[in-house]
Amino acid sequence: MRYLGRYDVLAIAARVLRCDSDDVVRRSNLDAIDRVLDGVRLTGGLAESAGVLLAGLVRARPFGGANRVVAVAVVLQFVSLNRAELELEPVADVDDLLDRIAAGDAGHHEAAAFIRSRLEHHPVSAEDLQERLRVELVLDEEALTFDLVQDWWRGDPMYEQFSEPARRVIVLAQEEARSLDHVYVGTEHLLLGLITLGQGVATRVLADLGITAPAVRDLVVEIIGRGRSGAAAGTIPFTPRAKSTFEFAWGEARARGAEQVGPEHLLLGVLHDGDGVGGQIVTKLAESTDEVRRKLEKRMNWRQRSEDLVTGMLAEDPANTWTTYGRRHHLLAELNAVLEENERLHEQVAKLRDLLRRHDIDPDS
Repeated sequence: MRYLGRYDVLAIAARVLRCDSDDVVRRSNLDAIDRVLDGVRLTGGLAESAGVLLAGLVRARPFGGANRVVAVAVVLQFVSLNRAELELEPVADVDDLLDRIAAGDAGHHEAAAFIRSRLEHHPVSAEDLQERLRVELVLDEEALTFDLVQDWWRGDPMYEQFSEPARRVIVLAQEEARSLDHVYVGTEHLLLGLITLGQGVATRVLADLGITAPAVRDLVVEIIGRGRSGAAAGTIPFTPRAKSTFEFAWGEARARGAEQVGPEHLLLGVLHDGDGVGGQIVTKLAESTDEVRRKLEKRMNWRQRSEDLVTGMLAEDPANTWTTYGRRHHLLAELNAVLEENERLHEQVAKLRDLLRRHDIDPDS
């Protein structure tokens, strides 16, 4: 499921109300928008999610007098981005539903039932993906005009928690997008960034599964195509899917007690969005996104246990002083280096055992 963010909604409102970004921010109740969007993310199914979105916006009235028009436009965009269409004729029925929601006589269940009866899903194709990306980019370009999200990583508490390798993945993703003359950075470019990073748990898991940069690039060109030469000059915006991947990665890092968002959390974000181009490519090249996720989490858990052991040893140290924080990070850095080397040795041993088996030699004899 593809979800809208706050700035996607504001961009739609600015288009409907025909006002600039500063004006729409001043005229809108941002907290109310966030509450509605949080509720949508807790709902499963397109009709149900659209029902929560419509009922929530109509009741919360975050856009004042033109609220109903904006609410319908937001729902139409949400449905469209999830490869479906919503039939609004006859309009009188829509007005009646909105009246009942505003009066408290109908809620998200009634809105979902209404939407479900008028929803038409479309099968996905390469052309659909290209059009969806075009629509996403229109939204993203408008969303990026807001002062709050222009250079969205500067001072953003989420991005400040990204580790250096995770930031490097984003830089590499931008370079991959430019090399393909794409005017956006999507989940497929993030996947390429994770591969070309060349180090860490996420990169190693992808390599073990035979997911290589050339194979991914070929599929990106097959699904999306190359852009117009020279079109990727200047700043390249992130698609809403890519931003959702960052948000999911941040949530995963916090849920796992990690101090920073690492490349492994970004890969979990790409895998979480199975409808994104990055997730679709992983499905084509590997057994399934679930299998990739299991292997990734197994390695992450093993490394976390090792780091927890070091932390526990320091906590039990009777000589624990103000230097413990620095000592801990120094030991963790050394431990990570040892783990990296151990994983490389493990891979070489696994390859050697496989080679012996192919020559009918029992590696355990």
